[in-house]
Amino acid sequence: MAPAEGESLAAPLLERSARRLDPFVEVRLYRRGTGPVAIFRSDLAGPRRDRLDVRCIQARHGLRALYAFKPEGSRRGLRIRCDPAAGYSALPFRDGAAIALDGEPKESWTKPVSVIVAGLLVPAVMAAVAVNGVPELLRSSRLINGIFPPWILVSAVIIFARARTRPRAP
Repeated sequence: MAPAEGESLAAPLLERSARRLDPFVEVRLYRRGTGPVAIFRSDLAGPRRDRLDVRCIQARHGLRALYAFKPEGSRRGLRIRCDPAAGYSALPFRDGAAIALDGEPKESWTKPVSVIVAGLLVPAVMAAVAVNGVPELLRSSRLINGIFPPWILVSAVIIFARARTRPRAP
C-alpha cells in the first residue's frame, strides 16, 4: 500500500502523539538550616532522567555545597555529591518526590583577602617598629611605650599561620 500524496512515512515518528512531562522533583532549599529560602521544581537529568542537576542548583543559588536535610529536626544529612564530569547527583531520585536540601553558601572573597592583608601588615609594622624604633608620635602615646620584643613578633606570626591552616568544620 503506497502512501497518499503529501503523506510521509516518517510523519508518525515526528509527531508528538502524547506529550510526556519531564520528570522533576520538588526542592525545598534551606540555607544553613534556616528557611526554606526557596521552593522550586527541578527537572531530573542524566541518561535515565533520574539524577538531580546539583551544579545548576549550586550556581543558581550561590551555594558551595548541598546536603540532604530533615527540617523536622533541623538535621543535616549526607552531602549530595555530584559527578565531576556531568554535574548530576550520584544517587537517583524518584519522579515527583519532594526533597529538602540544605545549602552551604559560598564565602565572599573579601574575608580571606582581608585576613591575609592584615596578617601581612601587622607583622610588617611590628618588624619595622622593632628595627627602626618607635616613632615619636607613638612614643608619646600611652598605648605603646617601648620597642616590641622579638617574641611578640614571633607569636603574632605563629598565631597567624595557625589560623590560616586550621581546618574548618564542613
